[in-house]
Amino acid sequence: MRVRTDNPAHGGAVFAIDEGKSVLVYYALPGELVEAEPRGRRGGLVFARATEILEAAGERIEPRCPHFGECGGCHWQHAAYSTQLEIKRRVVAEAWRRANLRLPPDTPVLGMVDPWRYRIRGEFEAVPSGDQLAFGFHRLRSHSTFAIQTCPIHDERIERAVFAFAQAANEHNLSGIQNLLLTVEPTGRGLLWRLRFTGQPRRTPPESFAHRVAELLPDLVLLDDSISLEFWGLAFRVRTDTFVQTNYRQMLPLYETALAMLDPSQTDHVLDLYSGIGCIGLAVARQAGKVTAIEENPHAVQLARLAARINAAPNVEFLPGRVEHALSRVRMGESDAAILDPPRAGCDPRAIAELLRVQAARIVYVSCEPATHARDLALLVQGGYRVRRAAIVDMFPQTYHVESVALLER
Repeated sequence: MRVRTDNPAHGGAVFAIDEGKSVLVYYALPGELVEAEPRGRRGGLVFARATEILEAAGERIEPRCPHFGECGGCHWQHAAYSTQLEIKRRVVAEAWRRANLRLPPDTPVLGMVDPWRYRIRGEFEAVPSGDQLAFGFHRLRSHSTFAIQTCPIHDERIERAVFAFAQAANEHNLSGIQNLLLTVEPTGRGLLWRLRFTGQPRRTPPESFAHRVAELLPDLVLLDDSISLEFWGLAFRVRTDTFVQTNYRQMLPLYETALAMLDPSQTDHVLDLYSGIGCIGLAVARQAGKVTAIEENPHAVQLARLAARINAAPNVEFLPGRVEHALSRVRMGESDAAILDPPRAGCDPRAIAELLRVQAARIVYVSCEPATHARDLALLVQGGYRVRRAAIVDMFPQTYHVESVALLER
């Protein structure tokens, strides 16, 4: 099909119309004339891939990664970085519009000076290659995998480690590997690793395997329990089964933006919902009178309690459990402010209901998914809040993912 592309869609494609039907075209840019090949259909939408660019947009550039176009991880490497930021602004604004909200016109989009080599955590799929094992990723919109030679959005140390683990696995004839999860210390030498075996969640490789990997990575310290994360004079521990912002360099502007919106005082009682290992909550605790952190992952709660002791934060209390359940133990009017950073699915409706019940004067909502962010913000607005400020933070350059922050006041 030959189509003229239009607005960007959340997910890394652009809209087009073909014979009156909506088409999502990948690897195109808004305003381009392209030849596109249909690749499937879902929910009345046709998915297609641009196979020839007949009229290119001026913002089109040469992708840096040789796997771009095959790998499902990156979506916008063919767009100049300034264009990527504008696309993300348009995507967030459209999500808000669909929820009958208006993104404030002065909303900043915080990009990166260098939008490469930013990921400190990566998960790599095992890919058989003849009688050898390699690691790689899924293809775009596919369950099939392919082996990689490079990944320029990952920290260079992670990229080197991927090949070291593959070499050691082949030398030890390890079979049944499903995937490899790596997390590197942004300011240290530690490399946290975990191999997962198909159908054998508790299986571990022999010690000689880890020793071989260590020999191949002499500048790194292999760790199988946790690594250190430090910022603003605070120290935390991170495990493979706990969340960490994968873009450490952009994590700091994100947290700075959220805390500036929250603007806690020494008399404030602040709720930290979906608190994880406590990064946001402990930063808030240095300015607030009291912080109540709510998190359901028991491993994250354990590490957050440890961080509170390490960082001498006696004004942080913990309510383990799902937010919609634990928040019911907070009395109405007891909290002055709330900050939340839920998973991609957003908040359970019961969590929104409880948040409305406690009547915090202001709420800062951090989200990595524009659609669920806008949905939940609309519910809070219906419940008596007003959006005062917003910001967009590009935590995931070259991909369609985007982080947004909003301040609401009663």
